[in-house]
Amino acid sequence: MKLWKRLNESEFKAVFGDSQKFFGRYVVLFVSKATSRKVGFVASKKVGNAVKRNRARRLMREAFLRVEPEIDSNKSYILVARNTIGSAKMWDVYEDLKKLLEKVK
Repeated sequence: MKLWKRLNESEFKAVFGDSQKFFGRYVVLFVSKATSRKVGFVASKKVGNAVKRNRARRLMREAFLRVEPEIDSNKSYILVARNTIGSAKMWDVYEDLKKLLEKVK
C-alpha cells in the first residue's frame, strides 16, 4: 500500500528552504516539517548519465520503502544521491539511510 506521495515543485522548494541536512556516504537526507507524508528523490548529472541516475533513484526508493515503517510520518523527506552511489548495492544504501534516520530522531 502506497502511503507516501511525491513532492511537487513548490513543495520541493519549501522542503529545501526549511530543512535539516544529514550527510551520508551515498545519500544526503533533507528533513522538513513544511509538509507531511511527502518524499522526493533527486539524482543530479554529477551522478552520471541517465542510466546511472535512474539506478540511483531506484536504489533510494527501495531503501526508503524498507525503512518506511520506522520513520516519522509528520515530516517530508528528500533523498539526494551522491556520486558515490554508482558503485553501491541496495543494502549499502539501506544501511546508510538507516544511520541517517537515527540521527534525525
